[in-house]
Amino acid sequence: MKFPMLKRVLATAAVAMAILLPISMIKGKIAERQARANDVVAQFAAETSGAQVIAGPFIALSCEESVVREREVMRAGKADTVREPVMQACPTAYFTPRAFAATASAPMESLHRGLYAIRLFHADVSIRGEFEWPDAPSSEGALTREWKQAYLVTFVKDPRGIKALASDTPPAKAPASNIPAVERFTIREPLGAWSARKPGSTVAFAYRMALTGTSSLGIAPVGGANDIRIASNWPHPSFGTGWTPDERRVGPDGFEARWRMTGQATGGESAWRLRLAKPDFIAPDAGVTLYDPVNIYLLSYRATEYAFLFVLFTFTALALAEVLAGIRIHAMQYALVGCALAVFFLLLLALSEHFQFEHSYAAAAGACVALLTFYLRHPLRTFMRTGLFFALFVSLYGALYELLRSEDNALLMGSVLTFLVLAVAMVATRKVDWSAFSLSRREPA
Repeated sequence: MKFPMLKRVLATAAVAMAILLPISMIKGKIAERQARANDVVAQFAAETSGAQVIAGPFIALSCEESVVREREVMRAGKADTVREPVMQACPTAYFTPRAFAATASAPMESLHRGLYAIRLFHADVSIRGEFEWPDAPSSEGALTREWKQAYLVTFVKDPRGIKALASDTPPAKAPASNIPAVERFTIREPLGAWSARKPGSTVAFAYRMALTGTSSLGIAPVGGANDIRIASNWPHPSFGTGWTPDERRVGPDGFEARWRMTGQATGGESAWRLRLAKPDFIAPDAGVTLYDPVNIYLLSYRATEYAFLFVLFTFTALALAEVLAGIRIHAMQYALVGCALAVFFLLLLALSEHFQFEHSYAAAAGACVALLTFYLRHPLRTFMRTGLFFALFVSLYGALYELLRSEDNALLMGSVLTFLVLAVAMVATRKVDWSAFSLSRREPA
């Protein structure tokens, strides 16, 4: 061939690109296993209870109004319009507490379904506060309007998780005609002797709830003044909900968090009334997601994102060995080395589903480093060159582990490593006569 050097470069590049095919297949397998894990967690939540949000209590006052309706009647052969008062139900009105305080202790329980981990919390929730009894309903648009029934209403996102409830008043079911669609997620308690209360008087409430759920726990700040505290033995909380806690303590033994806010920060009673009027009621909450810091599928997928750098660094080192040491490495040897690099990511995924990620990474990396070092011993010829490649592989796998642990610095570290490889290649080959080297590689006629 007239350009043997070009032939070698193209062959090596083709092998490097071909290695990306099995790596992309491994990426697909990671996504498949992640989807399966998510399905298992979702199925478990469907069988037990899912993410939990508590909103309330609110005072719910059903209403009845007298309005005038017109109808036509025939009198002496003539149509006449008659106006008469008619009683009808008017929309239920909701009122928020003047002061609201909630404390939740949510110890975690780790379960497994097959290979997949599931985290369940058992929360002991204490809620207390007080209302200011509302004024009589406005009669705008009606002859008269009056309250008919009064209830404390608490919304729970997944009521299947309610294991126990203790309060000052026994639970009772409100008449169906007065229950909006959103109240299918509620606890309703009648307010005894409510009709004797005077507007502006204080109504205190206090109750405890045993609540089970998965993934997250939130408590809506429904009061004019709110004080919410959540604690758990889970050491990896994520406070990415509606409000950031004012105080927090996170340690290996768990976390404690506290939120304090006013009705001005939450929109107040008018904002809650707008939310409660919607059939798809969603309560913004102060709460915590029980974050998993070692998501093996996310880490495995992120590892494959750097697979090409592994191939690039290794093939560059082998090419430098050819140039500087005068050895010959066949394209098939490049391909086998690339396959060993790709198999590492499959090993990492398979092992991490059974063992801790750190141990799985060490086992997969150790196996691949041993295989690559043993295989390259023959073409490299000397123990010194083999030792240098052993150090290279150890450094590569060590650098990848640090990249996985430090996501924020991943781009910086990857860029620096790429620059260092380029710099080493340029410095090491700065005195190479590439024309003479290309002629030396030409096959005899």
